[in-house]
Amino acid sequence: MKIGRRLLRYSAALLICFGVAWACGFDWSLREYFSARFWLPFARQVADFEKTDVNRVSEPFAGMGDSRGDAPLAKLRAAYQEVSQPINEPFDFSTLRQASADARADSSLSKRDREEVDLIDAKIDMREHMPGETELLFRSKSKLEQFLNTAQTPEFLSEARGWLAHIDLALGNQTAAGKIYLDELNRDGSNLSRDTVLTSLSRAYGYDRGTQLLEHLDDYFDTAEHAAFAIQMVTNPRQVAVPNPRFAGDQPEIDSVVEAYGRIQGLLARHQDLWRSESGVSALGLLSLRTALRAGDPPGALKIAAMIPADAAIRSEPDFQWMLGSAYFLTHNFAAAEQPLLNVYQSASISPEQRASAVYGLVGVYRKTNNVVEEIRFALGLTELPAGFSGFAISWSSFTFDLSLLLDAEAPIPAMEEFLAKYAATIDVKTVKYALAVRLARADRYEEAARIFESIGAPERAERMHRMDGLYREANRADLPAKKLLEEKYALAEYIASNQDRLYFNDTLWSGMQNYALHADQGSEFTKVERQAQIVLERKLRDDQEERWRAYLILRGIVQESGETEVGRKAAKLAISCVRKINPRFGRSKELIRADLELSTWLRQP
Repeated sequence: MKIGRRLLRYSAALLICFGVAWACGFDWSLREYFSARFWLPFARQVADFEKTDVNRVSEPFAGMGDSRGDAPLAKLRAAYQEVSQPINEPFDFSTLRQASADARADSSLSKRDREEVDLIDAKIDMREHMPGETELLFRSKSKLEQFLNTAQTPEFLSEARGWLAHIDLALGNQTAAGKIYLDELNRDGSNLSRDTVLTSLSRAYGYDRGTQLLEHLDDYFDTAEHAAFAIQMVTNPRQVAVPNPRFAGDQPEIDSVVEAYGRIQGLLARHQDLWRSESGVSALGLLSLRTALRAGDPPGALKIAAMIPADAAIRSEPDFQWMLGSAYFLTHNFAAAEQPLLNVYQSASISPEQRASAVYGLVGVYRKTNNVVEEIRFALGLTELPAGFSGFAISWSSFTFDLSLLLDAEAPIPAMEEFLAKYAATIDVKTVKYALAVRLARADRYEEAARIFESIGAPERAERMHRMDGLYREANRADLPAKKLLEEKYALAEYIASNQDRLYFNDTLWSGMQNYALHADQGSEFTKVERQAQIVLERKLRDDQEERWRAYLILRGIVQESGETEVGRKAAKLAISCVRKINPRFGRSKELIRADLELSTWLRQP
């Protein structure tokens, strides 16, 4: 147990760090990996605590067997079956109680039959109780507890435990009910169906587990299974109200429940005998690792992970790999985070939500390590996110802007070309090809753009690129007379101005939402250097994709070169039209107003 003690001693030290919150700006749809909350341990649902290959039985519950005939037990069954169904009017329980008394008086009953009668009798009290009254529930509870001490029929014992848990829950005793349901979930020979137990556990704890679990945490440290359940439910990511000036509504963030982790470490220290086996020590390490991450101590999580033996089976589990990758990322060891996240991504035993989390995490890793080719590869996976994330298991919307911004501005053209050379034969890369063609058009490489558009079945775009190639070449010829060259430049600007959103804007990426993704000036997720670089990049994207702005720049040059000439006046008029039609979201408002005034004043001059 040396490793176990070391884990506990170190885990206790992390409490000193509770005042330091790993918090940063949270964005529901862009760069989630910059949020500390994204890297919290995976959420655990009650179904996650089910073991494989549990051998259940399916025998009739007490009172639900054959009710034919005149034998007292058959009559009791018939009477009970009437009340076991939903009823819309008051039921006369005196008949049922008399049938129970008659069956008890039958000396011919076998031991099994007598146990059935006793169990039915206990259930009658439970059935008869009215909402708000507890006397009959307590009477039924007492009978069930006595039954469990004396009965021997396995299927009836299992049923009795289920009803006892049901009554405990009705009386507000979540702890007693929950532990019974947990035991029945993985008990061989249980006569409670899997769906019944999982539904009951969900009813008792939900996702948010309520306050009782936290208040009665000590009571779960009677078995390793109960303790592990309690710890993992307590450490689930939660949703709390945190004001965010950039977004309306409540935002997810780490909540004040971190104060419970001191109790967890103390309980683990006092009850380490629950984890005496070699596998138990590893399980203890996993729980401590989860606790450290949830408490906001990634460096501590790494130290705990290092104490788990290299050959421990638990190291290969997706939960461990996710938390290891998370701790590396949050401590800015981005390269080290890659392999654990790849292990999660490649695991055959994870949920779609967990795989999506690994995909998104790898996008962040490759962004931070400047591996743009792999960043594109995994960002493409963001287009196949699950429709929803139950229980706040790494919460983000089912649409992200990461791929859109990466392809439209962040990825250098050579990296996009390298990606296509590497992966075009193995995955669908049409989105990347389309984006590359648009980027080439913005770089005035129109013929290359046209060829790509033709190859992916975008003939209208290809035709416009061919037209732009001709106009651009003519407008940049060195052998034309000055007047003719200005006329060709005007023709180029006129064509650009008349094709708003059809030359330089990528109409496949944004679904009309681009403006919501361009907010680097407000982003708290960046370093100072990163923020400034992102601001410059977003400004360049707005400039490069806005046809009217690009046309205006050409037209302004014509006015400056030609002066008071026919082509100069035409250029000034078209330039004014362009700046007035540019959407306010483009920005540069002062510059556009000044340009409008200057050109308008110039045109009015005699």
